[in-house]
Amino acid sequence: MKSIKKKLALAAKKILKLGLNIGSEGNLSYRDKDVIYITPSGVETNKLDENKISEVDIKGKVINGIKPSSEIFLHLSIYKDFKEINSIVHCHSTWSSILSCQRTKIPSFHYMVAEFGGKDIRCSEYATFGTKQLAKNVLEAIKDREGCLIANHGQITIGKSIDYTINLANALEKLSKQYFFCKLTKDTKILDFKEMNKVLKLFKNYKLKH
Repeated sequence: MKSIKKKLALAAKKILKLGLNIGSEGNLSYRDKDVIYITPSGVETNKLDENKISEVDIKGKVINGIKPSSEIFLHLSIYKDFKEINSIVHCHSTWSSILSCQRTKIPSFHYMVAEFGGKDIRCSEYATFGTKQLAKNVLEAIKDREGCLIANHGQITIGKSIDYTINLANALEKLSKQYFFCKLTKDTKILDFKEMNKVLKLFKNYKLKH
C-alpha cells in the first residue's frame, strides 16, 4: 500500500516535470484489487507525498479521510467499465487542451494514432468538470481506446501500469501538437482505413510482445 502511494506521488511529479500539468492540475490513480489510490483535491503536486494520497473503495467511499480529486467520479466510472485497467492519468496539457477546446478528434494523420487502439483519438462531449455527466461522456469517447481528449478540458489515458499510462499521456500530447500544425495546411494526408487496419494489427502484436 505504502509503495503504491509513493509511486503515485512520484508519478504526479514526473507528469509535472514533463510539462503535462502545472500546480495542482490534473490527477492520476491506481487500482489495487478493491481499493483506488488517487491524488487528492487541492494539493500542489510538488508538495505531494504518500501521506497525502487518498484511498477510496469502488463505490466511492473514502477510506482514509483524505478528500480525493474532484474527478473521482471519472476514475471510478472507468474502473467499473474497464475491468482490465489499473491506472488512469488525466492531464491539462497544452496541445491536447487546445484541440479539446476545438472539440475535434485526432484522425489517422499519423500511424502512431493506432497506439491508442483505433483509427482515431476521439474528443468527448462537453460537461462540467467533476460531474457524473463528464464521466459518462468520457466513457463514450474512450470506448475501445486507451485515451481521448476531454472537451474544453484536456486529456485522459488509461492502462495497466502507471508508467505505461504516463507514456501514453506524453504521446497524446505530442500527437496533439503535431496535428494542430497539420490542421493549418491543406497538404496533410490522412491514412485510409485499410492502412490503419494493418497498423492496428501490427500494434496488437507489438503490445503482446511487450
